[in-house]
Amino acid sequence: MGRNIGDFPLEQLREYKPEMIGRPDDFNEFWSSQKEKMKAIKPNITVSRRPYPVPAVEVMDLTFESWDGTPLKGIFIKPAGVEECPVIVSFHGYTGSCGLAIDYLKWPALGVAVYSLDVRGQGSSPDYARYGNGSRVPGWMLSGILNHENYYYTNMYRDLILQLQWIRSEEALVNPSSLGVMGSSQGGGLALAAAALGEDVDYVVSDWPFMTHFDRALDIALQGPYMEIIKYFKLNDPQGKNWDPVKKTLSYIDSLHFCDSITCPALMAVGLEDSSTPPSTVFAAFNHLQSTDKEIEVYPHFTHEMNGFHEEKKLAFVGGQLMK
Repeated sequence: MGRNIGDFPLEQLREYKPEMIGRPDDFNEFWSSQKEKMKAIKPNITVSRRPYPVPAVEVMDLTFESWDGTPLKGIFIKPAGVEECPVIVSFHGYTGSCGLAIDYLKWPALGVAVYSLDVRGQGSSPDYARYGNGSRVPGWMLSGILNHENYYYTNMYRDLILQLQWIRSEEALVNPSSLGVMGSSQGGGLALAAAALGEDVDYVVSDWPFMTHFDRALDIALQGPYMEIIKYFKLNDPQGKNWDPVKKTLSYIDSLHFCDSITCPALMAVGLEDSSTPPSTVFAAFNHLQSTDKEIEVYPHFTHEMNGFHEEKKLAFVGGQLMK
């Protein structure tokens, strides 16, 4: 089943666990220092409740002022009338947005509240960071690509650290009895990073994660955001003189490098015909998870696309976590 276009056969994928030879020696130290820096910041939050035609839920528009003043736009949806309940933080895909309240109604039906914020520079959120390089290639992958301290995704990870700290604080909009993180593609990579960087994350759902195992992805991906890096070298640096600095920057945000510190229950998914986030990069992340309760759902004929069958499995997985 499934043609595994351009990647390993499924039997080999299930065993694929590459060594993390590209992870920087100061990786854990760097991210521990970022978490400490975020603890010193109290974000400004603006909340506006909106009328909604489903009386069983409450919907609010959010503006989350992050560590550098960037106002991140988003929504919050929860079961009506509750002050404490399980919480999910949902991360969107590349070029996406926080979505509409209707996209999340299945979670309040389980008694779960959902935060979803546009990441910086995407959706309705601006990006107040200034980056030290230009590029002929459009997209966010290259903003600050030569400096891991001020790279686009480094700044985004700082955002999510601050968000998770706030969600666990007394100032949050609901007291979380449990906390899960989830997303697909870019959101899947962010969910893995959040599971490692967040405080007391109880479970993670990550579908075909992007920003995962760059060493492999840059060799075999045929479309999607990884190609921005390839085009950067083709158009800006045709002889690869900046290859080492670029790889160093990416090594700090590669979600694979977080996976061996993730111990919470995990559900992942992969499409075997996905040429945007190749299956081997997804299995590399899954196989490095230290979770004793983990599962990966394999869809042989799916590419990089939403999957209603898997949405049902996610609902069952989260429901199972709430019963523990």
